[in-house]
Amino acid sequence: MKGLPELDCDRAEALVVIAPHPDDDVLGCGSLIARAAQRMPVTVVYVTDGAASHRGSAQYPPERLRAVRREEARRGLRELDPRADAVFLAWPDGTVPRAGDPGAAQLIAALRAHIPAAAEIAVAVPWRRDHHADHVAVATLADAALRERPHAVRIEYAVWLGILGDAADEPQADEGRSIELDARAWRNAKRAAIAEHRSQLGTLITDAAEAFVLPDALLERALGTVERYVVAQPKAVRA
Repeated sequence: MKGLPELDCDRAEALVVIAPHPDDDVLGCGSLIARAAQRMPVTVVYVTDGAASHRGSAQYPPERLRAVRREEARRGLRELDPRADAVFLAWPDGTVPRAGDPGAAQLIAALRAHIPAAAEIAVAVPWRRDHHADHVAVATLADAALRERPHAVRIEYAVWLGILGDAADEPQADEGRSIELDARAWRNAKRAAIAEHRSQLGTLITDAAEAFVLPDALLERALGTVERYVVAQPKAVRA
């Protein structure tokens, strides 16, 4: 078995991770990426440019922050898989449309272009009720892209679930199988990958009027002993 048996990816030829922002891959499925790297090619598609995390900074205006976050994503991903491909769609942070909204078709086509149609692909996407508008929107775009990828196994990962939101955001029994991946073997690599995202850890930008910093509770969970996923039922993907 060359794939990821815990995640029903026993025939997987590659892993594609769809990340709303240039750190969600590391936070939500860093161990999955490191594990998959031992068996198959990995591609991470970063949907937004991440440039809205800090506002009103003279030292790091959006153009500079966009470049910083792209480089952080590259360095972080290299800690997990030095051979992984990083794809940047550079959509403006905080403005991702949902499937059916204006502009969505462009993003759906871009996502589909990186999911081979004929291959058995594992595709990791944001949890559909992750408590961030961009995450929810990206989940709908991934749904639309995957409707034309019948050989893909859709795996949902959470970043904000349990940190923000409430119990109604949790997976329901009819939405798929909840899976735990033992992450202990890759925690050091994941810790190093997270450390590359200095702009999000509060150690780089000091003059922003509005600054986002990853909360301690999220980091603690991200560096825990397991990563949790939902392998969606087909009917749930189309809902």
